[in-house]
Parts: sequence; C-alpha cells; structure tokens
Amino acid sequence: MKLNRRKALSLLAFTSAAPLAANAKTTVHYSGAIAFRHGVASGDPQTDNILLWTRVTPDVGTGVSIPVTWELAKDGDFRRIVSHGVFDTHAGRDFTVKAVAEGLKPGSEYFYRFRVGKTISPVGRTQTLTDAPGKDIVLAFVTCSLYPAGYFNAYDHIAKLPRVDAVVELGDYYYEYGAGQNDYAMEIGRKLNRIPDPPHDIVTLADYRTRHALYKSDPDLQAAHARAPWICVWDDHETANDSWVGGAENHDPKTEGPWITREQAALRAYYEWMPIREPEPGRAFESINRSFQFGDLATLIMVETRLVARSRQLEYDRPGDIPLAVYDSADPATRKQVTDPATIATVKAAIESGNPPPAPYIVGPDVPALNRIIDDPERQMLGARQEEWIKLEIAKSVSSGRPWQIFGNQVVMARWQAPDVQRALGGPEKIAAIAAKLPENARQRLLMFATYFSFDIPMDLDGWDGYPAARERMYDAIKASNANAIVVSGDSHAFWVNQLYDRAGTTKVAAEFGVSSVTSPSIGEALPMVDVGKLIMERNREVILNDQRSHGYTLLTATREAVIGEHVSVEKLAKPYAASTLARYRVTPAPGPGIGDITKL
Repeated sequence: MKLNRRKALSLLAFTSAAPLAANAKTTVHYSGAIAFRHGVASGDPQTDNILLWTRVTPDVGTGVSIPVTWELAKDGDFRRIVSHGVFDTHAGRDFTVKAVAEGLKPGSEYFYRFRVGKTISPVGRTQTLTDAPGKDIVLAFVTCSLYPAGYFNAYDHIAKLPRVDAVVELGDYYYEYGAGQNDYAMEIGRKLNRIPDPPHDIVTLADYRTRHALYKSDPDLQAAHARAPWICVWDDHETANDSWVGGAENHDPKTEGPWITREQAALRAYYEWMPIREPEPGRAFESINRSFQFGDLATLIMVETRLVARSRQLEYDRPGDIPLAVYDSADPATRKQVTDPATIATVKAAIESGNPPPAPYIVGPDVPALNRIIDDPERQMLGARQEEWIKLEIAKSVSSGRPWQIFGNQVVMARWQAPDVQRALGGPEKIAAIAAKLPENARQRLLMFATYFSFDIPMDLDGWDGYPAARERMYDAIKASNANAIVVSGDSHAFWVNQLYDRAGTTKVAAEFGVSSVTSPSIGEALPMVDVGKLIMERNREVILNDQRSHGYTLLTATREAVIGEHVSVEKLAKPYAASTLARYRVTPAPGPGIGDITKL
C-alpha cells in the first residue's frame, strides 16, 4: 500500500502522541488538591465494555502524574462495584482520564465515578449495548453547539429524559472562532456573557484544549454527558470551518502555519477530551468511522466526511470557484444566457470598474458548467476505503436480520436547491432596498446570493450536493443489500425530514432526519422577513419538512415495525426555557430496495 507524505505524518503524529498512552510510566505522584471541574462522560458502548472519561484539575501546575481511581457499579451508591482500576494522568495529556471498564453484562445500566484521595467526581450513568432481541431503542441526536449563540438548554432537556440509550453527536461539538467584535454570534454572546476562551480563533494544541475545557465547564453539557453514553464524530469546526483533506476555509497557512500541524493539534485535543476510543493500530489519526450493533434492531454506522478523503468544496463567494455567465434578464421568466462576445466584454468591464452590470444584464452561475464540475466522479466525500467499509457494514447488518441501518452523517444528504428569496420578497428591487440598509460586505453578499439562488443550482456545495457521484455510490451500497436506511444528518442548523431518491428519481433509497443545532444560528434567523423553510419545501421534491427557526435535538425510536423521528424544539436564549415537540414522522421498512412510507404523526 502506498503511503503518501500526509498519511505518514498523520501516523507519526499518532504514534508519537504520548498523551494518548494508557498510563504515564512514572513513580512520582502528585499529592496536592484536586478538583473535577469538567464533569464525567462515557462513550463508545459495546455489549461487554464501555469507555469512561473525566478530567482532573490540580491545584497547582505539576510535572508529575496523578493516579485517578475509577469505579463502575450496578447502583448509584456504589455498594455493588463490578469494575474498577487506576489511571495515571499527567500534563502531557492535559490531565484527562480514559479507562475501559470490561467484563460487563449486555444491555445493563451502570453508574461510575472517579476519585483522587478524598475528592470524588460527580456520578455518571451509562449502559452497555444489548445482544438480545429488543422491543425498541431510543437515541438522541445532537449537533452544532456554538457557545456564544445561546444556552445549551437542549443538553439539559436530554439529561432529563426518562429514557435515552445513547446520545449520538454528529459534529461541531464546539467551534473554533474567537470573541472578536464581528466573530460568529458574538452579538448574542456578549448579551449572555458567553464569551469564547481563548478569545481568538483556536490554532494551537493549547488553544484547542482550552476550548474543550470551556465547553465541558458548561453544566448543561456536563449533565447530558453524565446521563448516557455518547457516540461522537467530528465535522469541520472541531478543526476549522469547511475543512477538507488538504486544508480549510478558515485556515491561512501564511499566518497560521501548515494545515497538518493545526489539524493534528485539534485531533490530539479531541481524542484527549472526548469520550471516544483512539484509532486502532494502523489506522490514520483522522479515522473515526465505526459501527455499533443495537441488539437485533439496528446497526448505527458512523461515517467520516471531512478529513480522511474529502475533496475541496466549492464556495459561491470564493473568487474563481463558480463558473459565471452573462444573462439577459429583460424578462426574468425567459432569462437567457448571452453568447455575444461584445456584450459579455461590456458587462465584464462594468463589473471590473465596480459598477453593476448595465440593464437588462445580470451575471450568474453558468449552470451546465457548474454541474459538470460537481458531477466529477473523482470528487470524494468518503474515499474508496471508507466506501468499501460502509458497503460491507450494510451487508453484514442486513444479513444478520437487523431491519434498520442508521447512518450518523455530518452534512445534509438530500438534493435541494436554495430558496428563491428574490422572488419571495418581490424581485430585485425589493432585495436592493433591503440590501441598502446593510453594511457593505453584507450588502454585496445578499445581492450576490439573491441573484445566484434564483437559478436552479444546489445551495449547499459543502454538503452531499457538492459531491453527487459520491452520494450515488453511497446509494448504490444501500440498494445492493436491500437495506432500510435512515440517515441522520447535522451541520445545517435546521430540522429536516427528507425522502432520498437515487439519481434516476425512481427508488426511495432512504429517509433522512436533519438535526437542528443546539444553538448555532440558521438561515431563517438571518432572514426573518421570509419563511425560508417553507420556500425550501416548495422548491424541492425530496424535502418533506424544513424548519429554519427552531433549535434543539432529534429523538429516534426504532422498533422492528418502524422508526419514529421526533424533532424536539428547545429555546436557547432564556433560562428557564420552553421545549416542545416540533414534528414526529414514522418510517416503515420495505422488503426490496429502498424504504417504505414516511408518514407524519
């Protein structure tokens, strides 16, 4: 197998990452005061073992190790301890603790805690996967928790659920942005006194560790971690916005150094601070795809769509990414592309001089050219090795008799075009009037996007719409095994229910539940004057439900007969907060390729 330089560096980073070693080999132990300021967590449950996590804070800085005792019991009073051990942590791993409690019984609830001397951590509650026939499973899906954008009330609501078998985190667990005047959601953060730490974009290992510590100091997040085991995967903001295999939109090598250095710092901190197992020997540091078997009901397949293989995404506002054309818009209903070189030159000259195109001409995407770019089968989302792994996991799940194959997926998979906001608001003149009240940069972006999205083009080129050939290969793998696929997706900051069709538009390949953000702002918040979700539903065949105004989480309940997805809306700007069920949809299995009906309850 050929190993390129990047993967070689990746493996080197893993093998040299002393913080990820199980225990520090030192004989000198710390004897000062200790605090458990970041809660406890468990994750990656199996039928006979589970990973436990915490972090200790020494009273003073120390270069020696701290032995941390962990205990797992059948009861919350710890009278029936069934597994225990000692983990030596140290500054080299930022005083985080990970232990795997083994020899456990399938489908069983346990309680766990940590001790250093007489100091005892909060108690966590967890459970193993069942290996027996089950009546149902209940999973809570979360994504996109931006600290300054609101309170983590959705986590508190999950912590108080009467039942949740696991919390599945789909990425953007934290964000890398700083606390500057114009940084993401800081107008809210300043009002709520939720200020990112450190107050700049995080780049170094120390930065990423500090940001993890900030998030895990939040009591609502701590409560959700202590409630049930978590199954996590990253998206882009765990490294930097719109990351791909060779960089990120929010990374400048000239000022922030090589991308691989930043990426490896982010992943090292992620593995230290998250309740997740480290990569198996021989797997790259970026590899995080894995699967979980929930009795005889479902396989949860967690995919990785960011750092392993993703080709660079196109961006509408990055110069040179989108092929453009000149259009005659004298009649918007019959808008035609201009081919006359003289007219094109005149329009181009006007734009280059800082003026708008002369009427009746506009500049917009060259739709056929754009489609040729994004349809390139070489554009990767998962990579060939992960695609083959997914195909095998689906086949194994179906052959074992499990009726459901559930995918933990980072970005929206459905085909969808942007809402035509220009038409909805009454045309270019109305858009221009709204734009005139905005700062120059925001004004130009609104005018550009309003024009672009009046064309029949996908809005989200960072999602699967930017990689349609890779999506079709995913669909082929699902169809090949006659799987009943449920895709659960994050990233979009909106609630979705989607019916996913193959390229031919004839096979209902899967149902998709899009999970809204815990706090991160949505398109609907940016455009309160129009119901963006309604416009998206009206324009797109695959979209059954789209809500761009609510935040919260999604609860998935699976039985042999159906999967029920419940979108739970949770207020983010107040305490105490309001919460309610936004929508519930039922998906039934089908005997052949594709799924059965999606029905609103």
